[in-house]
Amino acid sequence: MKSVTRLAQATVLGLFLLVSACEELQLQTDTLSGGSSTAVTEEKLSEHDAALRFLTAFIRQDREMALRYATVEAVSKLDWNRSHGGNIPYYDDKMILHFNGGWARVYFHETDGSYRVSDLAVHHR
Repeated sequence: MKSVTRLAQATVLGLFLLVSACEELQLQTDTLSGGSSTAVTEEKLSEHDAALRFLTAFIRQDREMALRYATVEAVSKLDWNRSHGGNIPYYDDKMILHFNGGWARVYFHETDGSYRVSDLAVHHR
C-alpha cells in the first residue's frame, strides 16, 4: 500500500512538474520572441513554490536553475551527478525532500515576501 501511495505521489508530482516546465518554457519563449524591452517581473514565491522549483532543478540535475531558487550552500549539499535511478525525488508539505538514497529537511529564507531554499539538512539511508 505504501508503494502505491508513493507511486501516486510521484505521478501527480511528475504531472505538476511537466506542466510547470511547459509554463516556464512558454514564458521564456514569449519573452524572447516578443522583442519587448520590458523586463519580466520576478514573482513572489511561497515556501512550497520555491521548494518545487528547486526540486524540478534537482530532477533535471540543473544546478544553474537550482541557484535561482536556493543558496549555494543548499545546492552544494546534494549530489547533482547521481542518477535518480527511476526513483523520482519528491517534496512533501512537511518540508521534506525525498530522493534516491535519503531525505533532506528543507529550510527557507524570506526576503520581501518571497522565499528561497536557504539550507538542507541531508540524511542518507
